[in-house]
Amino acid sequence: VIPTEDGLADRLYQAGVELFLDLGVFCMDTQRVIHFSKEELRWALDHAPKEVRYGREEETVTVYPRKVEDRRDPVCFFSAVGTPVTEEMFLPIAQSYAQEPLADTFSGPLITSYQGIPVTSGSPVEVEAAIWNTKMLREAARQAGRPKIGIHNFQSTGEKTDATLASAQERFGAYPGDGLLVAAIAEMKVDFERLKKVAFLRYSPYVLGALYGPLMGGYGGGPEGTAIVLVAHHFLGLLVFSAERHNSFPIHIHQVCNTTREMLWLLSLVGQALARNTDLIIASNAFMASGPCTRMIVDELSVHSIVSTVSGWHLNPTAVARNRYPLRCSGMEARIHAEVGHAVSRMGLSRKEANQIVSKLLAEYETKIPEAPIGKTFPECYQMDRLKPTDEYESLWEERKKELRGIGLEAI
Repeated sequence: VIPTEDGLADRLYQAGVELFLDLGVFCMDTQRVIHFSKEELRWALDHAPKEVRYGREEETVTVYPRKVEDRRDPVCFFSAVGTPVTEEMFLPIAQSYAQEPLADTFSGPLITSYQGIPVTSGSPVEVEAAIWNTKMLREAARQAGRPKIGIHNFQSTGEKTDATLASAQERFGAYPGDGLLVAAIAEMKVDFERLKKVAFLRYSPYVLGALYGPLMGGYGGGPEGTAIVLVAHHFLGLLVFSAERHNSFPIHIHQVCNTTREMLWLLSLVGQALARNTDLIIASNAFMASGPCTRMIVDELSVHSIVSTVSGWHLNPTAVARNRYPLRCSGMEARIHAEVGHAVSRMGLSRKEANQIVSKLLAEYETKIPEAPIGKTFPECYQMDRLKPTDEYESLWEERKKELRGIGLEAI
């Protein structure tokens, strides 16, 4: 699951370079291909940011390029990653992420209706909902006792550029030291809507992050081809988006997660390829098949975190229950993912050691992925009066920690 052959990672990197230079990036609005030369790519890689900062004052966190088997703790971007929630549950769910001690930054879920009106792309309601989204995220930070924590993506509800720009104001809670993510279109495509956001963000005080989600089983084919495509997407982000950091969520086209055996191999090898050959700041976005408060979610989160941390990624937990079931998300899943990642870095696990742990955990859940349990909703797995995980959820994690120590993750 976790390759240990450095030459394989280096060959993957070179394949990604060749694909990017040969294929280019397709702009859907102009119906033209944007090509770059090898010299332009090399210049961009040489001048890529070596660090970015989120947050303000005591909450400032510096994000740096990690290396394979890096003993430094990964930066943890806590997020509900676009899980649909009701308007009334948005604030407590967002707070459940912001209040976690290992959250270096956070962002929130999304709402599909605002004041009872569907949030449709390009509508005036979308603009109103986008402003409300940013306000509520900053309010969640205040209620969590961390008013100056960075919000790495302060807009998840608004799709169109005008809605995003409307929300990007300090009076709504978007401060310098916050950020926005601009997503490429699978595979290797962009459009004017995304490029307009880039044009704004390049001159803004916000960290510009790029987001890539190639589909394994789509245009890239299997895990090998999709791994090459994911490497190439990082060059798209660097040259077309001027991205300061990079966030990846490759997805299995049928299982809608990245915790299958093939997806974990892909994640590990891409992380190693980029960490060995560039100084790009990269984060691995966790997509789980199962839902909150299940034994399977703990195993999926643990495996994804171990694979990502030892392979050179920072961590972006987490989308759960295939990111499609309303209210199936909480800060507890992000806590589990981050605690495992910190344990891996503290122990200084090698790829071989990490692979032994991952193989044992993967054997327990991989056959269950097609019928993974969707778990419990936020009000079912959190004590709403105290905004803390239920005793059941806490006990589930504590019991699994003991088992993880028994199979080699002693520092958890």
